[in-house]
Amino acid sequence: MVKMSGLSVEDNPVDKAIIEKLPDGQNPHVDEVYKARWVWYHTILAIEIAFTNILLIAILFTLAVK
Repeated sequence: MVKMSGLSVEDNPVDKAIIEKLPDGQNPHVDEVYKARWVWYHTILAIEIAFTNILLIAILFTLAVK
């Protein structure tokens, strides 16, 4: 089994939760887990970038007002 983040898919509780959400009768594949991780990773990055942009706009506004 392919190791991701130090744990095999069977031993990782996050991966187990993802596999449990797969449709019935479907074999849990590592590709499905990878796709789910990819989506969550990029969602978190997008949120962080949005917060950074808000902070930068606030700093710009503060500097423009002074």
